[in-house]
Amino acid sequence: MNPATMNPATMNPAKSQLTLGRNGRPQRTLRNRLVSSPMERNYGTPDGRMTAQYADYLTTRARAGLAVVTTEATYVRPDGKGRTHQLGLHDDAVVPGLRALTDAVHAAGALAAVEINHGGRTAQSAVTGLPNVAPSPVPCEIAGGEMPRELTTAQCHELAEAFAAAARRAVAAGFDVISIHGGHGYLVHQFMSPRTNLRTDKFGAREAFPNLVIDAVRAAVPGALVGMRLSMVEGCEGGLDADQTLDVVGRLHLEALDFLDLSAGSYEAGEWIVQSGEWKPGVLADYARPYRRFGLPLGLAGRLNSPEAIARVLGEGVCDFVSLGRAVHADPGFVRGVLDGADYRPCIACNVCIDNLGLGQVTCTVNPAVGRSRIPMPTRTVRSRVLAVGAGPAGLTAARELALAGARVILLDAAPDLGGQFRLAAGMRSTPDFHRFLDWSRSELKRLGVELRLGAVVDLGDFAQLARDEDADGIILATGGTLPGPGFRASGRGADDGVMDVRSWLADRPGLQGGEGLPEAVTIWGADSVAMSVADTLASLGTRVLLVGPEPVLAPESGRRAKILAVPRLEADPKVTIRLDSRIVEADATRVRLVGPNGEQWLDAPGPILVSRSVEPLSASVDPEGREAALSVKAGVPVVLAGTIVEQLPATASNAIKSGHDSAQRLAAQLASSVPAPDAHLEEALA
Repeated sequence: MNPATMNPATMNPAKSQLTLGRNGRPQRTLRNRLVSSPMERNYGTPDGRMTAQYADYLTTRARAGLAVVTTEATYVRPDGKGRTHQLGLHDDAVVPGLRALTDAVHAAGALAAVEINHGGRTAQSAVTGLPNVAPSPVPCEIAGGEMPRELTTAQCHELAEAFAAAARRAVAAGFDVISIHGGHGYLVHQFMSPRTNLRTDKFGAREAFPNLVIDAVRAAVPGALVGMRLSMVEGCEGGLDADQTLDVVGRLHLEALDFLDLSAGSYEAGEWIVQSGEWKPGVLADYARPYRRFGLPLGLAGRLNSPEAIARVLGEGVCDFVSLGRAVHADPGFVRGVLDGADYRPCIACNVCIDNLGLGQVTCTVNPAVGRSRIPMPTRTVRSRVLAVGAGPAGLTAARELALAGARVILLDAAPDLGGQFRLAAGMRSTPDFHRFLDWSRSELKRLGVELRLGAVVDLGDFAQLARDEDADGIILATGGTLPGPGFRASGRGADDGVMDVRSWLADRPGLQGGEGLPEAVTIWGADSVAMSVADTLASLGTRVLLVGPEPVLAPESGRRAKILAVPRLEADPKVTIRLDSRIVEADATRVRLVGPNGEQWLDAPGPILVSRSVEPLSASVDPEGREAALSVKAGVPVVLAGTIVEQLPATASNAIKSGHDSAQRLAAQLASSVPAPDAHLEEALA
């Protein structure tokens, strides 16, 4: 093996080349130490083939400078498929599409890698149409709870051969690197774990099936680079801890492997697979250090979301390459940020990407161009003067997109700082990385010459005058919506303990995390994601919280990973009382009256009542396009509405940013064509 050592002449360890290949097998040289992780995306076809959208996505990241571009966990047999549009290596028919991908990746200067996998107990017949199989009949409740069939000894050998056949197809398709998925609670990992392997035959030994797979794959592809992805800690009760995992790995046929790619977690401990923003960057580094004893090049995943974090783990010799998922999903430009110090769009660790995996295509909160069932199309070039009103996520995105397209943009907001409600979210315990998007947006507006006017009150009642005052050729309206009232009457409460919108309350307390201005107790009316975050943050700072909401669960508009830490904390905190499926119907000076599953009751509720209920969408009878046309006639220039309330979407940052991007494209298209002459009948829509 060529030792995985850094070039001492290279100041940036990520820029150093790395040669993989050992025991006399062919070697490959990586142009740097940055590898994309096998992040699932649901961009394939229902029968597991590559698509133009997915190929464009991966090739774009190869062109950005990654050393290795990796497809997602790719199933080796149909009964191991975990997602409706997951890639497969189960049939020769998938090879031509994958060959086109690897040719494009090679042309961009990168190596092509594929991770081969079988879901085992996590695969569900609702997706595969086939019974699921596993080492032992232990269902995976998180995945759907289907009871798997226990594999016979002969069937274990058949499955190992399915891995080998998939590896042969991968080489035929031009892949340089094959990684066996031995972590995250999938089939190989299930054989390694005492939670899921209850067998008494030879495959009851934790290393037996993984070794069978390693040997079969190596024999099938003797000239390829072969490695294994591992979970260094399973993360849940009864699972493998760090020492137990090291013991099992020490019994694997490591001489047949060229590298180990180190991660963590399982389905029952998803917070270890895709970490929350609360966890420190490089969180898995200490778990990885003992793996040096095995003498293999090591890859490392886990919150490596900044050049500084990557330089640290590489420079300290914790690993030889880094596996990047969310960071290069949010922006392929992150690669140049690491290698050359270029600016990049930051991942904010919101985990919308992983939560979308069970719903459809994986999108990104901060990058509206990815995962929307199409190859991203550029915004039409415009040379116009554009006014954007509202500097929340939608307005920031629209202003940047139009400026990139060539427009001269003025961005107005009545607040003293940009960000809108997103700025408040950046101060919450569970979303500490949100400020990175605002910092980047501010930098981008400056770079692109966008004129930012804060503290500017705009009269939206006279669009024509607004357009004339600013000499605007078009207007983006991204002011969001209005929150509904509390829906109950309150008596006996003063200014300090009255009923108020939680967002206004937070805006008046910029020192919240420092403990400034905190009441001893609060009542939060609403159980949406805002309520969850505020309750979690206040409780962590010592405030007693009564949370009442009509929702059946906490934060129903958020995915599981977005609340995987906050919800259990709230439910276990003795300072927090939660009443769901309930309504506040009345409040006096120190109490609230609820109506819920247990009937009517009064609860003590000293301190302020903070209203946090999602923005109500427009009536279904309102036609946003009709409103835009009518406003355009009134203004004499094209007016485009942005924001989730307009498009009748849940009021999330992800939807707001996508809305801002799309509204910019709509306005650019209108400005690139002639403005239609005023049509009198459209005036009626303004009434």
